[in-house]
Amino acid sequence: MIIEWTNRKDGSITDITQLVASVSWGGSTSQAARTAEIVVTNAPDDKNIVQLTIATGDVIQLYENSNLIFYGEVQTREKTSETGMVTYNCNDLLIHLLKSTAVYNFADTTAEDITKKVCADFSIEMGTIAETKATIKKMIVDGSTIYDIIMLAYTKAARQTGEKYICRMDGTKLLVEIKGTQIENFVLAEEYNITNTSYQETIENMANVIKIYDDTGKQIGEIKNDEWVKQYGVYQQTYKKEKGVNETLAAENLLNGIEMNVTLEGINGDLKCVAGNGVEVYDKSTGLSGLFWIDSDTHVWENGIHTMSLELNFKNIMDSKEDSSQET
Repeated sequence: MIIEWTNRKDGSITDITQLVASVSWGGSTSQAARTAEIVVTNAPDDKNIVQLTIATGDVIQLYENSNLIFYGEVQTREKTSETGMVTYNCNDLLIHLLKSTAVYNFADTTAEDITKKVCADFSIEMGTIAETKATIKKMIVDGSTIYDIIMLAYTKAARQTGEKYICRMDGTKLLVEIKGTQIENFVLAEEYNITNTSYQETIENMANVIKIYDDTGKQIGEIKNDEWVKQYGVYQQTYKKEKGVNETLAAENLLNGIEMNVTLEGINGDLKCVAGNGVEVYDKSTGLSGLFWIDSDTHVWENGIHTMSLELNFKNIMDSKEDSSQET
């Protein structure tokens, strides 16, 4: 791995790889912005060790096999002692979309055009933006973050397209992609690269009855899973019909049964094992076999070894956003 530091004051770029003791790089579907943590030696009295003056707001770039995997800003720095280690915590540029808010009133547009509009208004570079061609009749936002605005638009589009979407950064460019892309030519298996696994089942987020209402509050339909109701009792949610959206399909998408989550640790990590992607897993000890979706990932490079920890899900779940405006 190559680690570079860009000084925001003078624009200088320095290769600091040899001064970094460890690197951690990760992200999650709910967190949105990916993070990086680098730890360097702090020894001001040792003339043999170069002392870095990395400041908050400076840029850290991580390269693996000559490919840029992280471009982000230092958010915090922490010293453990006068002579010890300094830890720099960084976020990629999606943090700006999470920390900036706006007010908009959109009508008769698409998620991709909403994304282009807010990116233009906030001078955000754009890469590939998923095309939905799904018309959003109305979307009012009042003080929401830029990230939430984009994901709200794509949540509305998802009800029509059936796809799931995710925001990512490619260097300085924003991407909106279809979520759940399977990693090709890579398998996690106990005999090759899995070092530890744990498995959990939960009904904390169960929804087995969805009542459908129109804009006057009148119930116009119901979707339910009778088997889940019989076994676990009623866990009810509601859905208000939106113009241009198939209410039955939208309500069916709100049904949620047992969630089965897996935490997995492995060696010889693959850089494509990042939140939002799908990966094949085969582990006899837990009985896991098949395609799983990555909810969060942490990759660590230390002493020349690349390890990773993944939280996996049996379902491909989008970071959906809801608002109070209804399409009329």
